[in-house]
Amino acid sequence: MVDLKILIGGPQGGGIESAGQIALKAFVLKGYHVLGSREYQSNIMGAHSYYLVRVMRRRPRALTLPVDVLVALDAESVLTHFEEVRPGGFIVYDSGTANVKASTIAPMAKPLKERLSEFFGRRGSEPTVSEALKVAEERGVTPIGLPMKQLLRRVAEATERPLASISRTVNIMGLAAGLYLAGVELEYVKDAIVAQFSAKPKIIKPNVVAASMAVEHVSELHEGLPRLEDGPLKGKQLMVATGNELVAMAKLVGGLSVQTYYPITPSSDEALYLEEHRYFELNDVAKERLGLEKMGIVVLQTEDELSAINMAIGAALAGARAATSTSGPGFSLMNEAISYAVTVEAPILITLWMRAGPSTGIPTREGQQDLLHALFSGHGDTPKIVVASGDHLEAYWDTIKALEWAERFQTPVIHLVDKYLASSMISIEKREIEPRGYPIMRALKTDGDLRYKVTEDGISPWVPLGSSTMVITGLEHTEDGFATEDPVARDAMMEKRRRKMETIKREIPEEERVRVYGARDADVVLVSWGSTKNPILSAMEALEGEGVGTRFVQIRTFFPFPEDTVSRELSEAKTVIGVEQNLLGQAAFLVRAFTGYRVRHMILKLNGRPIFDDEIVYGVKRILETGEETVVVRGGS
Repeated sequence: MVDLKILIGGPQGGGIESAGQIALKAFVLKGYHVLGSREYQSNIMGAHSYYLVRVMRRRPRALTLPVDVLVALDAESVLTHFEEVRPGGFIVYDSGTANVKASTIAPMAKPLKERLSEFFGRRGSEPTVSEALKVAEERGVTPIGLPMKQLLRRVAEATERPLASISRTVNIMGLAAGLYLAGVELEYVKDAIVAQFSAKPKIIKPNVVAASMAVEHVSELHEGLPRLEDGPLKGKQLMVATGNELVAMAKLVGGLSVQTYYPITPSSDEALYLEEHRYFELNDVAKERLGLEKMGIVVLQTEDELSAINMAIGAALAGARAATSTSGPGFSLMNEAISYAVTVEAPILITLWMRAGPSTGIPTREGQQDLLHALFSGHGDTPKIVVASGDHLEAYWDTIKALEWAERFQTPVIHLVDKYLASSMISIEKREIEPRGYPIMRALKTDGDLRYKVTEDGISPWVPLGSSTMVITGLEHTEDGFATEDPVARDAMMEKRRRKMETIKREIPEEERVRVYGARDADVVLVSWGSTKNPILSAMEALEGEGVGTRFVQIRTFFPFPEDTVSRELSEAKTVIGVEQNLLGQAAFLVRAFTGYRVRHMILKLNGRPIFDDEIVYGVKRILETGEETVVVRGGS
């Protein structure tokens, strides 16, 4: 069974993300499924960041430690991750950093320096790279030193370029050496470099030369290392994409016309992808239906988040399929406009990329803290659809469905995704994202002048701006949109909103709003939402191997809430455990609010790092052994 894990660490701005993506592409070219994610700090340059990669014959469900190979591009990476390499693994490092002390590394966080001083003080030594490597060697790890300066000079000579212009190839040297130790032939690394830098052909040659020289150096030290056999997907049409990219692709496939945004981490990359691909070729079916060869969308960066949502509302009311995207702080600024969108029945999609709060919090780290914020956003009674995706492919298909739901029910849809899904990258087979049909803008029909006509299902006929005389106002209004405070008209509009939500609940099947995995007779039921999904599924496999049967209830929509299924599944269980990445246990809070069932046990992760499958295994076993109500897990660097 192939299950390789590689960690690439280095300074922010040192090519860590491109190195990680090249690693993923090399393994995909060799025929394997991959999962990779970058963890980085919110400053621009210098501070430590790393890319974690997992490689399997099937798509990896979760990232996990320890790793087989650590590629440490600077001293800080060695000192941060030396204990996260398994016995029998390798640490690739710059041999010129061997004598660097933790105390001299300016960007290193003070708490980490203090922990290292305490650890090495107990051993009677100082926290240096060489001492960290000794500890790793004692645990059965093999350090591999690369003379980076010497290799850089050789690359400069071979490419006839100034040394300064090829200094950034250090990341490729370390990566190529690490991949060689993991059993990947140089040819796959070269092909991955070409694929990564296809838009920058001038930098391909020096990076290929750097990779070749690093592999040559390591192969002389370690001859006869086993090669990784070709994987089952070799030759198949695969792609690698982040969650940001997949959501953007889905908006294009889903017939998006207008996307507005104000830059904020981690949502910005979605809008940037849309900007880059705003003109696209149509497939044959769409060409025939529309009589066009190409289509384009409007992608608009606004002056702030309030402008972004208001522009999306205006576009939607005029008949465009419209969306905006943001993160927690930006979503806060949209609150008044969300109420307005509910009142004027604007069919808009709001993609909410959650991150670690409160306030600015840790802008580049993971969190599931905006669930209640999304559900209760907007003042007054503001019924809306709130959907949460558990993995990359769910995020893709949920985006398409959300665009359709917004238009079908004339209501805002809030799509909850998070930083982990945003920045992590997976391998995908083309068939998994092939459009099922081709969603295009429906024919807009008018029905007289009554934009807000009272109907049995709560959904009024569509009357786009410009097709009839009407008033669009945030004030309570009559059927034709004119402001009113008449009690009878007010009751009619409020009842209409209630009936609309009943229609939404009836027409979106409960099986779409909740999914259940695992053994029917399991004593332990895990309940969760969002990107904890795949780590939970992976943990369930491990627990089953230890004789612990589990079942997983994944809540997919929080409004309308799937109370019938959730209530049934939890009430029949012997032990129910919530798994979340927020302080309160927000989904558990909503379970009790909607069903009356109290989730008594929680596994929480709060440090801004992704939750690992082995942490969930630990939490479940600890709760079963001790009966603790809350277990906080703390992994990740």
